[in-house]
Amino acid sequence: MTKLKMGEPNMREQIRVSELKRVSILCEDDVYDLACLLLRINDARDKGTNCKSRQTVKGVAGKYAMLTNISHSQVEAVFEQHGLPFGATVEHDEDVR
Repeated sequence: MTKLKMGEPNMREQIRVSELKRVSILCEDDVYDLACLLLRINDARDKGTNCKSRQTVKGVAGKYAMLTNISHSQVEAVFEQHGLPFGATVEHDEDVR
């Protein structure tokens, strides 16, 4: 996967949540686990509406930083090392073609 720098155009609109399994910061699969939780929360909140709320990769990084009290720049650096597209939305695997 091509590494993108912050502010560069995003070539992918969506990524599978499972792509975050390879990113661990404090413990194994912590980023993936958080992204799964955020998907579940969004799905529950959107139930019965016409809305489909999703976090971007950058949004997941921000939530992770907030919850762990690790600086955004440190968390985003780890995401960058994995070449994750910051503007892509994180989706359930089965929803990405």
